[in-house]
Amino acid sequence: MDLKGDVTLSEGVYVVQGSLKINAGAVVTSTGSGVTIFMAGSNTVSMNGNAKVTLSAQTSGTYSGVLFYGDRNGNAAQSTFNGTANSLLTGAIYFPRQQVNYLGNFSGTGGCTQVVANTIQWSGSTTVKQDCTSLGMRQIPAAPSVAVVE
Repeated sequence: MDLKGDVTLSEGVYVVQGSLKINAGAVVTSTGSGVTIFMAGSNTVSMNGNAKVTLSAQTSGTYSGVLFYGDRNGNAAQSTFNGTANSLLTGAIYFPRQQVNYLGNFSGTGGCTQVVANTIQWSGSTTVKQDCTSLGMRQIPAAPSVAVVE
């Protein structure tokens, strides 16, 4: 899936059999009660920083609160979410077998993102709201502190 220009995703579940690339300059939004994007196998997400991405997870049903769902049976890979101050992802990013690079300047205002991954890299001026229960997502327990391990 190679998204360019203005793209509106209708509500529902999308199964992506290849990589998902959101190009610089793209404006990607979701409608209705939201979307869940399932990345089959070891396929990855690559979101360029000059794109404006405003996506929300479904608010009811089996995948309520899940925006991106990585295949548990996939091999190790890396997905990268670059954002701008105008981008907003609302929902869980679940990649248990991948490294998630969450980069850029996601504003997070009015939304909520939870990230579950094998490894997470944070960079940029990202604001993340963690308690997403009002959006149909379960609370993910978080450690009271973060430590660097070598």
